[in-house]
Amino acid sequence: MQIQVIVEARANKAEDSFGSVMAGLKRTEHGYPLIHADAYAVEGLLGILDVRAARGERELMVLQCGREQIQAVLEWQSETEDLLNLKDLVIHLVRKAEI
Repeated sequence: MQIQVIVEARANKAEDSFGSVMAGLKRTEHGYPLIHADAYAVEGLLGILDVRAARGERELMVLQCGREQIQAVLEWQSETEDLLNLKDLVIHLVRKAEI
């Protein structure tokens, strides 16, 4: 599993890595592989990541992540590193911009 943390760009800044990752996402039969982290508590986010990976999605982008959510996903990565079905999973975590 590969995890990339991207800091959300403010409106007046260039959206370099965020924009290029968004442009590269492939539509699946379930739509684009986007997850809105602000709709989930920490455990709920881990659950939806597990569900999406189990149904075969190999690249996911999680928008509006808080610090606790990012930390939990990184810990989940450590706990699941030996699972073969998650080896090729790529997760892009987009951290909320701090104002």
